[in-house]
Amino acid sequence: MRPSLEKTIFPQKTLDTVFEHVLLDDVINLNASLSDEVIEADYTAEEIEASYDLCWQLLERGVDFEQFRSLIAKIAFTGSATEEERLAFKYARARFKHMRFACNNFDKRHRYPKLFHKVIILMGKMQDAFKNTQRFATLIYGLILWLILSPSCYWLIARELTDFRAESPAGLRAYHRRENQKLEKLFKKQNKLAAHDFHLMRKIISRRVAFNDTLRTIRPSTKLDRFSAYLATMNGIMGDMHDELVEKRYVDKQGYYKNSVPFPGDLAERIQCFLNKEKQV
Repeated sequence: MRPSLEKTIFPQKTLDTVFEHVLLDDVINLNASLSDEVIEADYTAEEIEASYDLCWQLLERGVDFEQFRSLIAKIAFTGSATEEERLAFKYARARFKHMRFACNNFDKRHRYPKLFHKVIILMGKMQDAFKNTQRFATLIYGLILWLILSPSCYWLIARELTDFRAESPAGLRAYHRRENQKLEKLFKKQNKLAAHDFHLMRKIISRRVAFNDTLRTIRPSTKLDRFSAYLATMNGIMGDMHDELVEKRYVDKQGYYKNSVPFPGDLAERIQCFLNKEKQV
């Protein structure tokens, strides 16, 4: 039996709702705006703990680990995946990633648990391998992943997740301010921003949209819905750009860390608007 962490038990409908939000976290809606919005920042201690519980249950109840390991083994040995299998793999990985964001957002240490983080990285490598028909890499990553997700090995990883130390509302606001400061510092380098730094900017936005998607499930709000749509739009634009940069990385690895990234005006305006709104909180 894996370690447990369930103070608030959520109905399946709530888990379905948060996962719907997760699947929209990089959908671009150019009509999304913050012009008349006041960003909500009045979280409670109860909401922080409930948010973490929700993300845990999204993973533990949303992923059938036996079936997922069977899927991994099948893809590993055939070197390919059907569209249905790709979608199943993607959805499982999305649940893992949302739990990783929860560790960073709601735990006072604001970090990714090391073992859990490595599992998600391995999932990404395997996904890239079978998408690009790299049979040997698919096999190797798949076998390692299949082993790590065995009950005995995953028990150790789950221990990291149940060692939850809830952040306080004041600490969470301070964390968001630090994240915004990092974002602003990188944003000011936009005319000479390397792809690696651009990726760091996107990570900040991704963490915030994951936080907001969880909060708006716990506390339904049209303001939070609009805020998520705005964040998702930035996340989606930056994601599309980064995908192109990663492709170029295979041709010029050094350039990924040195060459400047052309920054579209619309994205710059959106980030600046977000930072301005955050300073009003």
